Amino acid sequence: MKFSPAEISYLRNSLELPSPIRPDGRSSQQYRPLEATTDFLPTANGSARVRTSDGGECIVGVKARVVKAASESSLINIDVDIAGVRDDSSAVVLLSSTLQTAIQASLPENALKLTDVYSFKLFIDALVISQPSNPFNITSLATYLALKSTRLPKLVSATDDAEAAEIPVFDDDWDQSTFLGQDETRQKWSPPIFTVMAVVGNNLFVDPSVEEEFVSDAGILAGWSADGKVIAPIRIIDLGGKRNGGLKSTLIYKAYSLLQSTAPDVIEALNAIGDQDSLSIF
Repeated sequence: MKFSPAEISYLRNSLELPSPIRPDGRSSQQYRPLEATTDFLPTANGSARVRTSDGGECIVGVKARVVKAASESSLINIDVDIAGVRDDSSAVVLLSSTLQTAIQASLPENALKLTDVYSFKLFIDALVISQPSNPFNITSLATYLALKSTRLPKLVSATDDAEAAEIPVFDDDWDQSTFLGQDETRQKWSPPIFTVMAVVGNNLFVDPSVEEEFVSDAGILAGWSADGKVIAPIRIIDLGGKRNGGLKSTLIYKAYSLLQSTAPDVIEALNAIGDQDSLSIF
């Protein structure tokens, strides 16, 4: 998207104000309105579709396959496909590797274990159909919802197969299935989320629009865990095609505080979507 010098000047000046004015009227810590649906792919263990008000759309499906754990280097596999972007581009590689590392680290140790020999392996496929701005936010939100809706069938065969491997047998009644990472107390596991913030002068903006990205100095990517902590990576990313050598430490601290005040509300809204199947967030 191209902007005239007058538009760039107006956008920049509006966002640099002590009380900044965003092009769409949002507060600095407010996400764009979105609509989401979960558990809509009949052949997947979990799924979600997220649409944003600016035309962005992402679909995520989760499928579980039984594998021999010893032969797998990882039990989580994430494949991200962004329409119009090469699979080996830096944006796709950063997105998929960041999500995979964080999800794998946060999932309970035995969440995918079936027997001494066999485990589930999760294949998470994310398709970003359209996204005018940075795809990280919408993909992270859709992945969160898809994983929260993921159910695994109940194992009915023996779990002790160290001496004589036995192919796992599952209950045919899907009502007996359990949510991914659900423990004995029926407490559901929650995956981490990631947020991109645009830096404009001394101000930070959550979930930046394409206009805000264009005039930004840089972007900050940070994660939030289910136990209420900011998690790695906290890194500077390129927004609007600009190269930035670094940021003031005060802006990193500000990003940390902004995420602490924003992420819990985002998690609460996402969980409400999972409970009600579809909802709009404002």
